[in-house]
Amino acid sequence: MHVLLVLHGYPPRENAGTERHAATLAAGLRARGHRVSVLAATRAPGRRQYALLREGAVTRIVQNVPARPLAAAERDRAVEAAARRLEAELRPDLVHVHHLQFLSSGLRFRAPVALTLHDAWLWCPAGGTLLRDGAPCPGPEPSRCAPCAAAWAPVPGRRARALVALAGLAAPVVPPERLHRAWSRLPDALRAPVRRGRLAAEPPEAAARRNAAMRRFAREAALRLAPSRFLAREAERRGLGPVEVLPHGVPAGGPPRRGGGPLLFLGTLARHKGPDLVVEGWRRAFPDGRPGLALHGPAGDAVRRGRVAGHPASPPLDRAGVRRALAEATALVMGSRWPENAPLVVLEARAAGCPVVAPRAGGIPELVEEGRDGWLYAPGDADDLARASSTTRGAFS
Repeated sequence: MHVLLVLHGYPPRENAGTERHAATLAAGLRARGHRVSVLAATRAPGRRQYALLREGAVTRIVQNVPARPLAAAERDRAVEAAARRLEAELRPDLVHVHHLQFLSSGLRFRAPVALTLHDAWLWCPAGGTLLRDGAPCPGPEPSRCAPCAAAWAPVPGRRARALVALAGLAAPVVPPERLHRAWSRLPDALRAPVRRGRLAAEPPEAAARRNAAMRRFAREAALRLAPSRFLAREAERRGLGPVEVLPHGVPAGGPPRRGGGPLLFLGTLARHKGPDLVVEGWRRAFPDGRPGLALHGPAGDAVRRGRVAGHPASPPLDRAGVRRALAEATALVMGSRWPENAPLVVLEARAAGCPVVAPRAGGIPELVEEGRDGWLYAPGDADDLARASSTTRGAFS
């Protein structure tokens, strides 16, 4: 069978949980004799908007506009045209869609479509986080979604737009990939002020139009999947149609478990992921600083001058580095303020035999059996996180 995977990014250029899951799935399908192709959006300043970057079986479409108007239902006809041409060229037997961000709500394919839900993006335009002003959202309502989406949208600031224009002028002399690598190596203290911009809120009708378009896409899929009962129920409640639960997996292997090392945070260093909460809980549980705490992840809005809440933060680890870190860590600690679906990092920790400290929210309780795989705490409660962290050290050291 020839399977075309469609999503908002793909390794090695993009490396969050959904992207890494898709890469793992592609490797598993190929190992079973299937042919796999990928269509992914990518951010490539200096490259022409909508240019196609061919990397073997992976086709990346340049999408340098990180947020589109809700009134247009996040539809992008140029992306749709590129997808139609690619499907006509590849003629896949099945299209497996993992995410529509940076792509288009109007994507349609001749081949049957399977849709895997990784978060609440199809009914939550604020990044699929189901958060509003940092607190759990009671549910998508147009009057709430429109201002919430505007506050969340990753819009480049004026300086960022100017740098993108300069990169385009320099492209004939300096390859955009070299500029991208140089930008990625800059300290976050220099990058963060450049990245930030603001987006004006749209009327509630725009949010309703956007969510309706996403709902239509989901309902037209031949198969809808979610890796947790939590997300499957939420999707059905939002009118996306019946959703089957199919848990994710991770590859086996890795170094033997040793433990005794620092507590470990792995994830985007952004407020909705709660690295600052992890730091605060660690300080309360271990005022002497032992065991230590290691933070690894892509820089986000929780990072200031290379630190999170005054604690040093490090860049993300590659897959081998993640496995080594989990083998050494006392425990993996999550601070998520949003109801996560089925975090890949929890599955990686369980595969490594590393206990998990995580909030009792979303699909996480389906993955962590308290007292066996780790400990759960009340979401957003630094004192309860500290209790769970200290208990974990005593139980699993």
